[in-house]
Amino acid sequence: MKNTKNAFMKYKNYIYYSLVVLLLFSTITYATTSNEQAAAFDFNEKVEASTLKLAGGGDESSDTDTNKMIESDANPEDVSKSQEPTNTDKSQEKPEEKPQNQPLNKPGTTHAPLNSSKTADKTNTSAEGNNKPAPEKTKPNTNTDIEIVDVADQQNRYFTTNIKNNETVTDPVYVVTVNHLDDSLIPQEMNVTLNGKQLNDFTGEITFIEGTNDIQFQVIYKQSDNKLLRVSQLYRVTLNSEDIIITTVLKDQTVMEETLTFTATAAQGEKDAKLKVVSNHQELKPLAGSSYTATLVEGENTFKLTAQLHGKKAEQSYTVIYEKEKIAISLETDLKDQQANSEDFSFYAKATANEVDVPLKITVNDQLVKSSDGSNYSVQLMNGANTVKVVGQYEDEQLERQYTITYKDPNVNEKPQVDPDAPKLVTDLKSGSTVKGDIKTINVWPVTASGERIRGKNVQVQVNGANIPFTWDDSAKTSYKLTLQTGKNNVTIKVWDDEARTVTETFTVTSVAPAEDGVIGQVTISLEASVLGIPYLIKPTKMDIHQGEKGSYILDQLLRNNGYEYGKTGNLDSSFYLRDVSKPGMLNGLHIPDDLWEVVEKVSTTSNRDIYSPDSLSEFDFANGSGWMYSVNGDYPNYGFSDAYFLDGDVVRVRYTLHYGKDIGGHDSSGTSDANWDKEW
Repeated sequence: MKNTKNAFMKYKNYIYYSLVVLLLFSTITYATTSNEQAAAFDFNEKVEASTLKLAGGGDESSDTDTNKMIESDANPEDVSKSQEPTNTDKSQEKPEEKPQNQPLNKPGTTHAPLNSSKTADKTNTSAEGNNKPAPEKTKPNTNTDIEIVDVADQQNRYFTTNIKNNETVTDPVYVVTVNHLDDSLIPQEMNVTLNGKQLNDFTGEITFIEGTNDIQFQVIYKQSDNKLLRVSQLYRVTLNSEDIIITTVLKDQTVMEETLTFTATAAQGEKDAKLKVVSNHQELKPLAGSSYTATLVEGENTFKLTAQLHGKKAEQSYTVIYEKEKIAISLETDLKDQQANSEDFSFYAKATANEVDVPLKITVNDQLVKSSDGSNYSVQLMNGANTVKVVGQYEDEQLERQYTITYKDPNVNEKPQVDPDAPKLVTDLKSGSTVKGDIKTINVWPVTASGERIRGKNVQVQVNGANIPFTWDDSAKTSYKLTLQTGKNNVTIKVWDDEARTVTETFTVTSVAPAEDGVIGQVTISLEASVLGIPYLIKPTKMDIHQGEKGSYILDQLLRNNGYEYGKTGNLDSSFYLRDVSKPGMLNGLHIPDDLWEVVEKVSTTSNRDIYSPDSLSEFDFANGSGWMYSVNGDYPNYGFSDAYFLDGDVVRVRYTLHYGKDIGGHDSSGTSDANWDKEW
């Protein structure tokens, strides 16, 4: 025992210091492990909006002071198309921009993705190597101040990107465009992760690694009530730079048209591969860029796409079945593909089925034309090729015919297009035309050689050498207001694509000075509510047009002259939007067609045709997509009344719509095409 005690006394100092070192090491280890955990997102933190703008767009940005946040994961399978704002349309896409002449709760999309913010949220991570990326499961809401909303199974109404989920690419560098769908939501912050790693310096480009890549976009929005909304979307993209990849819109399908147009490209890594396209054993040559057109035979048609580069080869085959349309409708017309000698062109068209007249819808260059007697038509042709479409329907049978009328304007000095990949310019401005007054509005539809829309930032319009800014620019067209001098004016339009290929055209326009009283002509204008079973609230009325007079002033005079009061946003000189009109008994005899109401109820968030005032008609009456719009000579402008300048002979229809113009043929003015309903009420 004594020996044991002596041994303890001898080594007690060593034992004491060993215990101290062990305790210190445990403390350091615990602190290091604890600090590795990521701090939770502070939902009460003020978020500073990024000012980075991509894809030529812009977003409002502001500091956010809020105490509530909604988290949302959008299904990547639902993001291939833009949706309607605030989920008002359950079946249609949401338009890109809302012109001032459209219902106010139809906000336009902006094209401004945001860079990563200083307060990056790290609660969502990208998919880990699964066969298909999926949104992270919503965690239980432990904070009563935070409302968690799972919209994975709902329509995406927040933002989309140009990334196609599950696509295969050959170039590792991918330029991303983010398209915000709801103007009422202000983007505050965007975080991007690639394969689980956050891209802190994201400026619009992503560099993929070979193989599978999982990308997550997370955007924080500020809502109108100052609450925050967080939306995440996942994508999977495969980079294959070793093999030849053929990309095409071709697919196995059955069609009713004899002509099939499609695009196809081939590449290995960043190098283009020579592509051979064979249809029914005959090689097709591209029309422009990557666009091909094939004339089908009745029955099966085979397409074989072959590409070779550096000893490697890729092939794809498709079968397209052409079923010739069986039409019971008989069409009598003198229309045919032909050359016209004058811009003034007349034709005859009448359709019957079972000895019954079939109503026809006829458009020239996508502009609806009317007949004075139901069978004879007169139109003005543009320089170049003019497309005439004739459509009629009888019971379940549908008639569709298309003709090309070519007119060469002797005042236009046409030059052959040397570069087949150069952009194409289409405009409603006619060289050699005469305008009464000093203002003329024009529209421009420029596209690349492959048919992609060229936006206003790549268009230059000059009048007598002076640059003219665009009035409105959306995904459908770009509009300009030309200020002319009395006499001859030279108008130059220049368009270029992203590869700096350009096309330039020059037009001559003559301006005639107004009379002494300033009148430059007359416009025919009406107020209509045909969707409510009331053709005219104000029948077509001729109104004088004065030099430089805005359309908003003419509308104001029309309404007041007919005893109507009206509400508006903006003023007669700027941002004018017709919100409502009122007059005692104006809606007497109202009857919404049943077939129209059935569609409106199906696609609207809110709808009720039994609650209304017989003395007024306003936006949001009957349904959430209702409001006032207007057309000029059958075309719905993408700008408001205060930016409109009417010309002598113009026909203006101010019309009420129950769903964003889709029921009156006016939805294209939002910047989206093929969005109108089949029938116009």
